[in-house]
Amino acid sequence: MIVQQIWTGNAYRNFIYLVVCPDCGEALAIDPLDYRKCLAAAKANGWKITQILNTHEHGDHIGGNGPVQAATCAKILAHVNAKDRIPDMDRGLLAGDTVQVGKVTLRALDTPGHTMSHICLLSDSDPPALFCGDTLFNAGAGN
Repeated sequence: MIVQQIWTGNAYRNFIYLVVCPDCGEALAIDPLDYRKCLAAAKANGWKITQILNTHEHGDHIGGNGPVQAATCAKILAHVNAKDRIPDMDRGLLAGDTVQVGKVTLRALDTPGHTMSHICLLSDSDPPALFCGDTLFNAGAGN
C-alpha cells in the first residue's frame, strides 16, 4: 500500500490522503477538499483515482468531491447515514464493510463522535494504518 499525504494549506489544517495499490496504480482519495492538489498528485504519479471516501459530511472534507468525480468518474463512499448530506454519494458504508483499492483492502469502522456519520478506514497492512479524517495513524511511525 502506498499512502500519499497532501497538505491543503488551509486554516482548517486539513490533509488529503491518496491510498494506492502499488501493483495496479488504483487510488482512493480520502477527503479531497483541495481537488487541484489531489488530481495533480495522482497525475504526477500515474495513479487512477477510482473512489472517493469522505470520513464525514463537513464541507472541509467533501468540498472537492464534485471536481474529483467529474475528472475521474470515481465513486463516492461515506457512512451510510450521510447519504442525505453528501451529494452524489454512491455507496454507504457500515461497520465491517470493506473497500477494495486494487489489492489493498480497507475495513470500515463506525466512529461516531465528531459527527454521528463519521467513519474511519483500517488497513491491516504491515505496518497497519488508520485513516480517520485529517490525520493518519501509522503504528510503525511511532504515532
